[in-house]
Amino acid sequence: MYLEEILYKNSRIKILTDRKPLIRTAYDELVKQRTLIENYIKKDIFFLSALKPYKIKKSAPKIVKLMAQGSKIVNVGPMAAVAGTISEFIAKKLIQKGAKTAIVENGGDIFAITNKEIIIGLFSGKNKIAEKLAFKLNKNNTPIAICSSSSLLGHSISFGKCDLATIFSKRSYVADAVATAVANKVRKIKDIQPALNWAIKLKDVEGIIIIKDHKIGMIGNIPKLFLSKDEKLRNKVTKDFIYNF
Repeated sequence: MYLEEILYKNSRIKILTDRKPLIRTAYDELVKQRTLIENYIKKDIFFLSALKPYKIKKSAPKIVKLMAQGSKIVNVGPMAAVAGTISEFIAKKLIQKGAKTAIVENGGDIFAITNKEIIIGLFSGKNKIAEKLAFKLNKNNTPIAICSSSSLLGHSISFGKCDLATIFSKRSYVADAVATAVANKVRKIKDIQPALNWAIKLKDVEGIIIIKDHKIGMIGNIPKLFLSKDEKLRNKVTKDFIYNF
């Protein structure tokens, strides 16, 4: 397996794949998809700043259409789904080019396809509970999008006080948008259960983990969790840049 980090403008993305030559393919796909988004924003500047679902032009590229589609599900802006959607495009491009494993992490939003067992850890900044948890992925539970949002960590705008909301879905644009919406809903521990009950009913949402203070809430189909003993977890976390299109 080869783990590489690719940088382009303010994107900082980690790639894990079984074919090292495809790292260049991942970079090219990142540039392509970002350029499509940037060019669309030049034509429709309000797409960038919208905090609610936004009507896009019929001529919009596929990635923009998917971001907009995800935002409609949970009444957030389309940019809430940008990182996860880019991850999926890159991962699927690597598989298309012959990779057997393609795991792409973009600011905490992951899209994974693998034929080998992979361990994914959770991280939520100051909350130490999350760092003790990890789960295994393999060919039986991938492809899968694992997108996380935190009210206290990262670049995303959040109206809640949630340590971590992690969403599992087959569709990255759904997982990313829903993660933002769930984090918005959780301000106190008592908000965990209502947020779980609300989100699990949404189309294409398979599982949810919410962490707030010393409490963890889970619902749905989640890869088996176990206690993590990775003492170097913090060093593996991508310190993402702020998106500035």
